[in-house]
Amino acid sequence: PMSFSLTAVKTGSFSTGSGAGSVVVYLGPRDFWGNYRQRAQVTLPLEPQTLQVLPLPTEGRPADFNGAVGQFSMTVNVGPTNVATGDPITVKVQINGRGNLNGLMLPEQTAWRDFKVYPPTVNVETSDPLGLQGAKTFEQVITPESTDIKELPPLTFTCFDPETKLYRTLSHPAVKLIVRPGGSAPAPVVAARFDADYLHNP
Repeated sequence: PMSFSLTAVKTGSFSTGSGAGSVVVYLGPRDFWGNYRQRAQVTLPLEPQTLQVLPLPTEGRPADFNGAVGQFSMTVNVGPTNVATGDPITVKVQINGRGNLNGLMLPEQTAWRDFKVYPPTVNVETSDPLGLQGAKTFEQVITPESTDIKELPPLTFTCFDPETKLYRTLSHPAVKLIVRPGGSAPAPVVAARFDADYLHNP
């Protein structure tokens, strides 16, 4: 069978439409070299399917929800954590699970206001033919702008779980930072790794 996935972009009832596909059927005995002597192309009708797309609930929707639907977990790596002002820190966020991975986006981290934030690079790795199971990785460079910074604030990601029909917020705790004045002697690189937990289940 042929399988593919669909992602709804609006609510309501819609039809997949009718159509036809074709397959090649090999017939008859094989020849001396093992090849079939005959083949025929058969047309298969595709029946239309009607789908009902429901809206996501507004009750209990967190302010940082940006459309992620699925069952996900989150892993975060941050490093180095001992830097001078203006030095790059790499924040690597990996979202694992099942859902529309291509449509996933990190919400704006408003608590990172003391950092200069650069656009992330993004990579998707799927583990099933439909592209719905796997991981999406965001690698983002940020630079601290003040020696008053003592930590990277918590990082959050909110999704809607279609199985439980509830919003779920994943959160990574704050990471302690040492920020030295620019131009001082370099310090050893220290990387921090944490696994996110589900902080609350609205």
